Amino acid sequence: MGGTDPARERFGVLLKKYRVQAGATQQELARSAMVAQSTISDLERGRKGTRRDQVVRIDSALNAHGVLVNAWEAAFSPTGMTGYFREVAEAEQSAVAIRQYALGLVPGLVQSEAYARSVICLAWPHATPDMIDRIVRTRMHRQEILERDHPPVLTVILDETALLRRFKSPEVMEGQVDHLIRLSHRDRVTIQILPMDTEGHPGLGGSFKLIAAPDGGDIVYVEGHEVGISLKEPETVNGYDRIFAELRSAALPVSVSRSRLEQIRGGI
Repeated sequence: MGGTDPARERFGVLLKKYRVQAGATQQELARSAMVAQSTISDLERGRKGTRRDQVVRIDSALNAHGVLVNAWEAAFSPTGMTGYFREVAEAEQSAVAIRQYALGLVPGLVQSEAYARSVICLAWPHATPDMIDRIVRTRMHRQEILERDHPPVLTVILDETALLRRFKSPEVMEGQVDHLIRLSHRDRVTIQILPMDTEGHPGLGGSFKLIAAPDGGDIVYVEGHEVGISLKEPETVNGYDRIFAELRSAALPVSVSRSRLEQIRGGI
């Protein structure tokens, strides 16, 4: 196959990083994972994709603890995700900290499965059931970073309007709020609610996410429906950092936010 695409190139860079860290040659990795050396070479150069079962073996051989499998799911699973969302999913896999402000919807990393399915069905009304299943599965895979022994520090500022949205089945939002309450008790998860009566604030411009990479650099992801952009310029990142700090100051304290979640849960 001629040429490459960005998703394959990013996966190749990640694969090579883990192989080099493991001190393995392409030939040694191929032997351990029971794949052809040409497969490893082509993957690292972004020349081709591969089957999930092969990625599972490669991940195991490199002791990547699911990072490569999750990155493959994000990059190659035929979910209809854009390259932007693939990039976000990959950045999340290696993040040391994630800070997110969500305006209209509960963000993907803290969605319950039923909520995710409901939102996806509404956002992609013409998607087939099989495609919806794959998108939901990919989203749930992304959340596995929170189950690691050393998960990234996650801070979510959630606009209250997202919690007041109703679906045909009240159980969807009930389950979602219950999920947020459970997550709020975790040591490395902070969830704060920005009240509806908060005066005009910079978060009205839309949802965004700040991801801190292991090398100390931050990347901003500004999100929309099926589209988004990544911003890496220091001045821009610093600007969003200030906005997030302002939103966090305006949000309810952690304990009060949890009480507000319980109050909302009781009113559904």
